[in-house]
Amino acid sequence: MATFRCVQLLVLAVTAAAESTQILQELSNTLLLNQLAISNLLAERDSGVRDCRCSGGEEESKRRMALSCERPFVFLHGHCILVESQKTGNWNEMKTFCNHKGTEMVKVDSENFMYYLVKYLHGNGLAVVDYWVGGSDQDNEGTFFWPDGTRVKMGTPFWGDGPDDHIQEPDGGAGQNCIGMWKDDHYFLFDYNCNDRIGVICEKV
Repeated sequence: MATFRCVQLLVLAVTAAAESTQILQELSNTLLLNQLAISNLLAERDSGVRDCRCSGGEEESKRRMALSCERPFVFLHGHCILVESQKTGNWNEMKTFCNHKGTEMVKVDSENFMYYLVKYLHGNGLAVVDYWVGGSDQDNEGTFFWPDGTRVKMGTPFWGDGPDDHIQEPDGGAGQNCIGMWKDDHYFLFDYNCNDRIGVICEKV
C-alpha cells in the first residue's frame, strides 16, 4: 500500500512539473511577443511613420497582393507567405522548393512582420520545426544578404543568443552560412549549416 502511495505521489509530482514547464514556455513565448511588440512601437516612434500612414500607392499594392494571395498561401501583415512544416530539406533544396512555387524564401526584415509571423506560427500549430528563411552569407562571408540583394539587419530583435555561450548570433563562421528561425529560441534568427534539414517559409514577391 505504501509503495502504491509513493507511485501516486511520484505521478503527481511529474504531472505538476510538466504543467509548470508548459506554463513557463507559454510565459516565455508571451515575453517574446511582447518584446517584438515593443520593438514595433519604438521603430514606429523613431521613424515617425505608422503603417496606417502608407501612401495611396503602397495601400493599393498591399490590397492587390491580399486579393491575389490564395490558399495554401496566407496574407500576413503585407506578405503573402507559405509555411512548409511537413517537407524538410537543406537550404538549397528548400530554396528550389520555393522557386518551383513561384516564390522566394521569406525576407524577415521588419519587427512588425517578425512579430506577426512568430505569432502566426504559434497560433496555427506550426511551431513544430525550425524554418529556413532567405538570408545567407555564402557569397560574402560575414555579410548576410536577402534574395533581393538587401543586407540582413543585425542585432536585436532579429537575432537570438546561442544556448551555450549566450553570444548573439550569427556566430557560426564559415561553417554556418544560411539563416533559419530556431524553434527552441522563440524563432529568433540563427545561422545554420546550410546542409541542415528543416522546414521553410516561402513568400510571393
